[in-house]
Amino acid sequence: MPAWLISLPALADLALLLLRLVIGLMFALSGWFKLTDPERREKMASSLSEAGVPKALTPVFSAAELGGGVLVVLGFFTVPGAMVLLVITLGALVTTSIPKAEGEGVHKLENVLYAPETLLAAGLLVLVAVGAGAWSVDRVLG
Repeated sequence: MPAWLISLPALADLALLLLRLVIGLMFALSGWFKLTDPERREKMASSLSEAGVPKALTPVFSAAELGGGVLVVLGFFTVPGAMVLLVITLGALVTTSIPKAEGEGVHKLENVLYAPETLLAAGLLVLVAVGAGAWSVDRVLG
């Protein structure tokens, strides 16, 4: 079987860069808006409260999203940044996405798999496992 049918190594670094940009920008912007927009901050505080987390931690989680997102975008300390974001994402998945998923059995599973947190967790796990790729500050410094 031709190797190109199994993988395209030449695209690996581009794929990692795109993954970092999409996930990192999403978290960085989300964190920034939660820190600067009172309405978004209150919405997150309510979500945290419903999950049994003190509202006082809202700025901490927001800053972690902003900081982790910036690290992932730059590819600088990518694995620690992605790990922080993965913990936040798994927390949201367990406390919000899974309990609110509709359906029973396989139908509930389908709805959990459609949740953005599930896809974000998968992408972050890839970054934790393989790092930022060649087009990153990590590679330049390391």
